Amino acid sequence: MPSWKNAVSSAFDRAEGYEAAAATQAIVAARLATTILGQEFPSVPRILEIGCGTGLLTRTLREAFPVSPLLATDIAPAMVARCRVRTADGALRFLVMDAERPCLRPGFDLVASSLAAQWFEDLPATVQALSGLLAPRGLLALTTLADGTFREWAEAHAREGLAPATPVYPSRDGLAALACEDCDVEVSIAPVVEPHADGRAFLRSLREIGAATPGADRPLSPGSLRRVLRRFDADGARVTYEVATLLIRRR
Repeated sequence: MPSWKNAVSSAFDRAEGYEAAAATQAIVAARLATTILGQEFPSVPRILEIGCGTGLLTRTLREAFPVSPLLATDIAPAMVARCRVRTADGALRFLVMDAERPCLRPGFDLVASSLAAQWFEDLPATVQALSGLLAPRGLLALTTLADGTFREWAEAHAREGLAPATPVYPSRDGLAALACEDCDVEVSIAPVVEPHADGRAFLRSLREIGAATPGADRPLSPGSLRRVLRRFDADGARVTYEVATLLIRRR
């Protein structure tokens, strides 16, 4: 596994307080579940979940499809263990797996993923690979972060002549252009605004959910960070998640 992927996996392994801190992630998982339940599936669909985390989406899928074969996967072994404990369903199957290198055979009626795809190093190739796991008329339903996410944090940096270490997220057009052979792609984007007591609380929340793995940019000096935090706090100490939902249906 590449070193950056190891860092991501390790960060999520250490995120013992993930579920208590994952308010936005819970909102997004609930929205995705509602979207999925509005789609058509066989009476007993075969389901694969990518990036199960502690089971925010897993539990809803199990309630909706109580007798379906459901395989929950995550790149972080500790997250798989937490999901297993929180779902407490002996019929579920679990697997530690990097979604960018799936080790599964095709035939799933639903591949679902809530806020894991933003960690893919090669989103187009991974979406192509995951869509290849679908049965005919199967659905890949995933949420990821789009351009404009954390714009308040980026603006606080820009006012100080600095650049944030947050990733560059894809545009709506870029997501809509994802090519999947013999599939139809539908993209929608909806914001979730997350308030914080101050900038330090925002950074702490990222650490608590395992999402503080930096990008390629060097971290700010302590003095630069203090200036950014003052800007961020003065602007209201909130961040916007631009959440993209992709529905990819195999023909």
